[in-house]
Amino acid sequence: MRSKVMLSTLVVLVFTLAMATAAFSEGGKFSEIVDAKSTLCYPLELTFKRPSGVLTTSFVPVKFSHGQHANIACTTCHHMWDGKGPVEGCATAGCHDNLKERQEATSYFRAFHDKNSETSCLGCHMKTNIVRKEKGQKPLSVAPCSNNGCHVAQK
Repeated sequence: MRSKVMLSTLVVLVFTLAMATAAFSEGGKFSEIVDAKSTLCYPLELTFKRPSGVLTTSFVPVKFSHGQHANIACTTCHHMWDGKGPVEGCATAGCHDNLKERQEATSYFRAFHDKNSETSCLGCHMKTNIVRKEKGQKPLSVAPCSNNGCHVAQK
């Protein structure tokens, strides 16, 4: 009886470790334009790298934490996601695949920088700042772009 309990415990432990290893991995490529620091079914921390074809800038790539945005529904940003399959990148065909024209609705640039859209980073942060101001809280740093909360200058 005792050996059956020990064997069952061992099997559960091995299975749990195997699943944890599969779900949580350190480092590696998440996609062509994202290097994930760690993942747990999605990257917890990542750095956006500009896809080839996007106009170059002198701004540093944006580091992003899903943990700091956990109170926002996934489909707010990933608006093309069906909630079942893999999440596609912003520059995927049919989404924000216009890499050249910054002002077009389907531009890669506007996915992150549309001041009038609550689903873009900048638009959401600007809306959040209105609420923070009403509560007497310090606003999120959204300007100037060269050294704000998104494009943090290298030290």
